[in-house]
Amino acid sequence: MSCHKADEVHSRSAQSLLLSSEHKSAKNELVSSAGMIQGTRQNMAAGATMQLFMRALQATNAELNEIATQALTSNPALEELPAPPSDDLPSPPLNHEATRRHDIMLEHLTESPTLSAHLEEQIRSSALPPRTEAAALALIPYLNEHGFFTEPPAAIARELQLTETQFKRALQAIQDLEPAGVGAENLRESLILQLRRKGEHGGLPMQLLLRFWDELVRHRYAEAAKALDVEEEAVAIAARRIARLNPDPGSGFAKAELHVITPDILVSRDGNELTVTLTGENIPRLALSSEYREMMAERADNPELRRYLSKCFRDGRELIRAIADRQQTILNIAQVIVEQQKAFFIKGPEHLTPLKMEELATAIGVSTSTISRAVRGKFLKCEHGVFELRRFFSSAIGSANETTISAAAVQARIRTLIAEESSQSPLSDAAIVRRLADEGIQLARRTVAKYREQLKILPAAQRRN
Repeated sequence: MSCHKADEVHSRSAQSLLLSSEHKSAKNELVSSAGMIQGTRQNMAAGATMQLFMRALQATNAELNEIATQALTSNPALEELPAPPSDDLPSPPLNHEATRRHDIMLEHLTESPTLSAHLEEQIRSSALPPRTEAAALALIPYLNEHGFFTEPPAAIARELQLTETQFKRALQAIQDLEPAGVGAENLRESLILQLRRKGEHGGLPMQLLLRFWDELVRHRYAEAAKALDVEEEAVAIAARRIARLNPDPGSGFAKAELHVITPDILVSRDGNELTVTLTGENIPRLALSSEYREMMAERADNPELRRYLSKCFRDGRELIRAIADRQQTILNIAQVIVEQQKAFFIKGPEHLTPLKMEELATAIGVSTSTISRAVRGKFLKCEHGVFELRRFFSSAIGSANETTISAAAVQARIRTLIAEESSQSPLSDAAIVRRLADEGIQLARRTVAKYREQLKILPAAQRRN
């Protein structure tokens, strides 16, 4: 029953018991509607709070600094506390800190966005179904600076616990974005995506990419021409067409690697005891302004000002809580990683054990997508160096003694073997396979070649001095 009808029933409620009964029913309906509206508002508020937390969680320390800086500029209820005194250096003056943050903000406004930020902005404005949008946003951190996946997409889908349908829809959403060619597993697939975007589905360039990739990269045009029963010149023309495509879709975007990496987490070791702490680098310490709190109390007679200040304080509290929850979540994740990878921190990278994000999510009691967002762009410093948190997640590889070893540990072992080789007689991929087999690690030669390429190590022939 509408509010208008409810008013009419109320005005005639004394006329009859029947109308009184109708009024009672209408009143119950209004109370129920008000409860539904209140519940909807609470759900919207909870959703906004969760979005703020997820935004803070996924942000790097530098990005979180920018979020806090913008909030300090726009919200008078927030103020920045001075940095705690350091044992080594005196705290910088507040005006110097303000100048530093202002310079960072100006620098951010003038530089091009990162590829990830560019893709995320497109996803959020694409009006995708909520589940597809969430899955696509979870996939983006797995793309490198070129726009290619750093791990096999099927493994990523398992890690994020996406169904086959969810993964396909999310992957298609990413591959439909600009620049063309992002969301590919490798260069060949990226070039195929670019040709499809241009509507060149069945021409000779597409046939070369689909069927004669090895001949194409080795400029064996005659072999491809013979197999396709076309002139060699036609293959050469098709190859030049492919060469005009973009081999690096991520070019032109800001590279995160160009910035100095400041670790988010420090792991110190005393014998076999490991201690995990957060650095808090570049994260402003926010608090609610006591001055504006007093103003709100003194101006209680001005409802409009009071409503405005109440909103400012509410927004400020939410941001402070989101940052605190973000820090606690990252600390919880780091502590479990260190516990699970204790051998790595004590003995070194070759002792990294298999660990999946879903295992960590279960241990902490959060979703796998929360883990994926939390480790994005976060770095840990220990005695063995500085490592991205994502480095500590790796699939298992079987060994001859029925134990398992992580893919990352195998990569570390390959790096060590090559570092120790003779420059006059470098190890071939087949020789590395034999060395690993002697240590009980069974790998195919093509897998060794793939790991070597991921480590950006040249083939043996090009390493020979």
